[in-house]
Amino acid sequence: MPEETPLWERVADALHFIDDPKTLADIADRFESEYATAYAAATTDAARARALGALLAYLSSGATPRKHWALAGDDAYRAAQALAALL
Repeated sequence: MPEETPLWERVADALHFIDDPKTLADIADRFESEYATAYAAATTDAARARALGALLAYLSSGATPRKHWALAGDDAYRAAQALAALL
C-alpha cells in the first residue's frame, strides 16, 4: 500500500482479521496518536522496544470502562506484529 495512504487505512488493512469497525477505529486512533508517535520519537532501540511493549499491553489487556473491547486469543499478538510492520 502506498505511503500516501492514510495511516488509519493502513491499520485497517493490516488488521483485516478484526471484524468490529469500532474496535478498528479505536486501535487506529490510539496507534496513530500514541504508539506510532512514541516509536517515531524514540532515539534508542530500548525506547522503541518500550513503545512496542506498550502497544502490545494495550492490545492484550481486557475490556475496561474506557476500552470497550478485548482481542481474543492470539489476536493481540497478531495485531501488534501487523502494526509494528507499519512502523
